[in-house]
Amino acid sequence: MKNKFSLILAIATIALGSWSCIKKTDPVPASNSTKPTDQSGTNEANAALDDVRDIINNKIGGGAGQRIDKSEAYNLPCGIISIDSSTTSNNYKVYKINYGQSTPCGYKYKSGKIDFQLIAGTKFSDVDAKYKVTFTNYIVEVKANGQVVKLNGTSIVTNTSGGYIYQAVTENKTITHKIRSSFVITYNNTVVRPRSVYETRAWSSNNSWAGLTFTANGDTLINNINVSEIGKTYDGNYDFQTQITEPWSWSNCGTTFAGPYVLKTGKAKVDVTIPNLSPTYYSIEAGYKWDVSNLSTTPVSTKDCASNAYKIDLVIGTTTSTEYQLY
Repeated sequence: MKNKFSLILAIATIALGSWSCIKKTDPVPASNSTKPTDQSGTNEANAALDDVRDIINNKIGGGAGQRIDKSEAYNLPCGIISIDSSTTSNNYKVYKINYGQSTPCGYKYKSGKIDFQLIAGTKFSDVDAKYKVTFTNYIVEVKANGQVVKLNGTSIVTNTSGGYIYQAVTENKTITHKIRSSFVITYNNTVVRPRSVYETRAWSSNNSWAGLTFTANGDTLINNINVSEIGKTYDGNYDFQTQITEPWSWSNCGTTFAGPYVLKTGKAKVDVTIPNLSPTYYSIEAGYKWDVSNLSTTPVSTKDCASNAYKIDLVIGTTTSTEYQLY
């Protein structure tokens, strides 16, 4: 029981990946932390989708017949060495993002290729426009500890509201995207796991950049449960599914675009299927404040700009436990 309890605790960060287009600084990993975690693949996929959204929202790659000349005056996201384009038979552009492993992004090195193209609509800002993102041996390596995550697969993004994300601020719009992703994640070139994502993501503002809010929610029914993610765990190769029971919501706690952006609210339940052991799940709640100068104290729920921790309740058979984890 102890080993399986430790296993669930180890994978209890599946639902804690960063979904937002708002850039965050990852904590530098310990050099002896060589084992990947379940959220590694999802986090890197989300970071890559952030790169694509950055390019689109700078109006590079406008859609059918659009040129990419603005890349000359645009600072490309970290790790991207070039963007090439070609035209399909239906006059849509296919944009190829090329990553260069020799260019560090903080402590990470990126290589491989990501393509994106409009597949419905005349431009990315159209209502219900769709674009497809294809990952081909997209690799992220952490030099400090040798962790390697490789992604192959696709994401389909539907702009259900229309508009660009910056218009949430400039025009007081709510910009909503629907995400459908299917990946094969390879950890350290040996362990291969599937992952599927079903989410909606929304950006809104009530006070210029200072009021910018980002939310993420699940939106697909599987066995009458609203699921946001399914896959196999790194440890044990167990089936899991994530249910977002309260949307994750980040808010700008600063006065400019730079933030900081703080996760104030959100809840999720992750069910893990382990043979001969039931129930096995954990629930995660954001919005707790933990005194980092004295971690022996019990965090309290604040759901405000002071929030810095999750509460994690684990249920493993007849055993229950509560843990806290800093963001």
